[in-house]
Amino acid sequence: MKAKIVLIRHGMTQGNQEHRYVGTTDEGLLPESVEDLRGMQEFWQKQVPMNGRTVADSVHDEIEIVQGKITCEQYSEKNENKNQVVYVSPYLRAMQTADILFPDAGKVEIPELAECRFGEFEYKNYAELNGNPDYQRYIDSGGTTAFPGGETKAGFTDRVMRGFEKVFVDAESREGQKRLRCDVSSRIETAHTSLSDTIIIVAHGGTIMALMDQLSEPHKDYFDWQLKPGEGIAGWLEVTADGMQIVSYEKMKLPQGMKNGV
Repeated sequence: MKAKIVLIRHGMTQGNQEHRYVGTTDEGLLPESVEDLRGMQEFWQKQVPMNGRTVADSVHDEIEIVQGKITCEQYSEKNENKNQVVYVSPYLRAMQTADILFPDAGKVEIPELAECRFGEFEYKNYAELNGNPDYQRYIDSGGTTAFPGGETKAGFTDRVMRGFEKVFVDAESREGQKRLRCDVSSRIETAHTSLSDTIIIVAHGGTIMALMDQLSEPHKDYFDWQLKPGEGIAGWLEVTADGMQIVSYEKMKLPQGMKNGV
């Protein structure tokens, strides 16, 4: 199974602007970030073709359509964006970003995609934590020890991966429902190795870092995947008997002159 996948970090919040650890604090976007994201809407929608053609759709052009059914391409055109969904963290900043960038898509909340729980470091920045022995231990560990009263990087990553498995199961189920409404001869079932909708996730910097640390191929480490607000990653999710991986990926840099709050 193969699917196009796009991971987007939410827009700028007050805490982000002040370089704070923003985890469970459920703050919304800055007003200026809302405007910036509206300017990014066309850019991101061009990266995420709604109900795009797949290898399977091209097979429809070569065979006779089963009586009483329509092709998946015709079904997609008829329903426009109605079947496209965005998988989103339950926090307000991610929900607002998804609503701005993809206003016509359905939203599916995945609690496990929430940002890391920073515990005693929550909503504090370097100036406030400098000199704190617990903070120094965390820095000295390379970010591997638990945040006091919060999560370890390993525990956070495990949680995020459980959420991603939910995303894939839901996306695969939606694909099955779509096929029931259009022509699915045995030949197409064999050829249809791609999801016809892009998997879109709007979440947090840490969430995306955790996902790409686990799934990127070629592999890059957790801290190599830091994104600015409004930026994202596009690639292809490949699922085999051996597991999942994201290949042919690239960081989606915003066009020159387009703001991202930094």
